[in-house]
Amino acid sequence: MMIYLDYAATSKKREYLIREIIENFDRFNGNPDSIHGYGREAKKILEESRDLIAKSIGASSKEIIFTSGASESNNTIIHNFANKGFIVTTKIEHPSILEPLREWAKQVVLIDADEDGLINLEKFSNAINDDTKLVSIILANNETGAIQPISQIRKIIGDRKIWLHLDAVQAYGHIDLDVEALGCDSMSLSGHKIGGLNGFGILYLRKRVDNLIFGGNQEKTRRAGTSFLMGAYTMAKSYNYMVDEREKIEGLKAYFIEQLNENRINYEINGNLGNQIGHILNIYFPFTKSKFLLTYLDMNGICVSAGSACTAGSLEPSHVIENMYDSQRAESSIRFSFGFENTKDEIDKVVYNLYQIQERMKNER
Repeated sequence: MMIYLDYAATSKKREYLIREIIENFDRFNGNPDSIHGYGREAKKILEESRDLIAKSIGASSKEIIFTSGASESNNTIIHNFANKGFIVTTKIEHPSILEPLREWAKQVVLIDADEDGLINLEKFSNAINDDTKLVSIILANNETGAIQPISQIRKIIGDRKIWLHLDAVQAYGHIDLDVEALGCDSMSLSGHKIGGLNGFGILYLRKRVDNLIFGGNQEKTRRAGTSFLMGAYTMAKSYNYMVDEREKIEGLKAYFIEQLNENRINYEINGNLGNQIGHILNIYFPFTKSKFLLTYLDMNGICVSAGSACTAGSLEPSHVIENMYDSQRAESSIRFSFGFENTKDEIDKVVYNLYQIQERMKNER
């Protein structure tokens, strides 16, 4: 049986929701934009899901646009502001922010993060001016879990007409989100991070922006494409489960750290443990390289990662850890991310394997 500790890449799916869909399959057969009975039933499910998702972030349902995922949502915002003025963001953003900036935008300011994984607020303040049109911030980092000080960022922006976009993918379900309290103009979320189906996400929009996908009149003409009904349903239903699971998941993270200490594993936590999301833990292991450790753990049935799943396959060092520390540390760092199906017995097995590889490396010196 494999041990899955890569929930930040994608959560395990909630089988009980899939079974629920199968048991009521006729309800999900129609196109929500069709006017017949099947279509009306599908539309009912779609809009109920929209209402639940909107409520979960303190938004109005009319401010919620269904997309194919957070990458599309992020790209939509970057595309809208690419040639309107300066864009300010950080060097530790998700690739779905950094890559479209490289492709489309010419006036970009990238702010460094400190060793806690937090944006340098002084540099951020100095970067903001009358030509700044967009600030895009990852609320909880996908590799370290660092939670950015959005209230201070919002305060620095002040009354300037600057659009604030938040990538809140890793935060959703793990901390309470309220778009009014955050003061953001847009927010991206993804269903598959909390147990919903892959290929579905949302873009919260306080005000309308230009479409990235044209075609039909779906989403009140804001985003074309036949609605992914099962994606919407599983994301909406997963949220409350995720909220109920927070304490357990946070406890597993704490237990993992306890066991590392008890077994005298040589490690350092990347970032500040006191300001991290509850399910992500990025660790520097000075006794080995992450490429070797990933292979060893995988051979022993343990699934973890060294960085964003969107750059997986290349096994390149994390650009986030490189920016916070240096390339040497990035080459020996691993991300563990916990979820609703993990157990303490699994944690014990992972720590045992880490101890074994540490002892092996000692003996080979």
